[in-house]
Amino acid sequence: MPFYAVARGRTPGIFMNWPDCEAQVKGFPGARYKKFNTAVEAETFITSEGDINVSQKNKTVKTNRKTKPDHTAQEEYPKTAEPAKSDIKTAKKRTSKLSKSDSDSNEDFDDLNTILTKQMDDIEKRLKGFQKGVDNIIKKNSKTTGKIILIDPPQAKKRKSGKFSFIEGDDGYIQVYTDGACSSNGKNGARAGIGVYWADDHPLNVSEPVTGRATNNCGEIQAATCAIKLALQNDIKKLAINTDSQFLINSVTKWMPGWKRKSWKLKSGEPVKNEKDFKELDEVQNQLEIKWNYVEAHQGVHGNEMADQLAKAGAARYTK
Repeated sequence: MPFYAVARGRTPGIFMNWPDCEAQVKGFPGARYKKFNTAVEAETFITSEGDINVSQKNKTVKTNRKTKPDHTAQEEYPKTAEPAKSDIKTAKKRTSKLSKSDSDSNEDFDDLNTILTKQMDDIEKRLKGFQKGVDNIIKKNSKTTGKIILIDPPQAKKRKSGKFSFIEGDDGYIQVYTDGACSSNGKNGARAGIGVYWADDHPLNVSEPVTGRATNNCGEIQAATCAIKLALQNDIKKLAINTDSQFLINSVTKWMPGWKRKSWKLKSGEPVKNEKDFKELDEVQNQLEIKWNYVEAHQGVHGNEMADQLAKAGAARYTK
């Protein structure tokens, strides 16, 4: 690809084709231009020839004939303004040094198109990196579970257990997201469901209506119990349950031991609500290691959003 260097013209610079170059030099007094094979040679020519002042250039003019330059020539000056011999020697000397360095390193200089292409590629990579940063959700310092890291399924490593592959965190815990959903919670006509999400299109994802009373808390408890049962069926020993229900986490990690000591009674002596669901959860939770992770709802956490969708779809199928 030729590079047309205009050291003196209407707009000095490097042009990629002759028409653009010709527009800068045609009819321009004392124009200086030249065709090169590399951008660096063209830049050297502009630097060396552009420094010559007008009076010096005028002294080198031999004729005022306007002769169209040979486009195919390797090196050509217009007949209207021949450069001084000393200037030609300086430009050739600098070009020779650059060519030698280029040969020694075995690396070709990028032309302008290559540079622009690289810049566009760099911008595209940055945009992709930004998107990945948005997709990778990182949570810090939960009061109930300490520091946790939530890994977005597409980027997390997978581990096969039993017949299926699961998302495994850096701590060795298999990741699962659970959620409960209920429309008209606490009112007549309420409909509740559970959602268990392992990964996109995972065969063990669950979307079902709750059994028994239709409340949001019933959905949260039953979703966690369902996830634990599926983990046990697939020989999972360490399970991280990611949920947006602080009620569920506090019930299991803080309050449940006291309820059990008091025969599932509250301090007031009243029976624990959702006793049946909590008992079923308690029967299975001690059969493997469980880490309870709190995630904020509707904050763009992929797994939580998917579990929420599964729970809502399950609630839509609820019947008494």
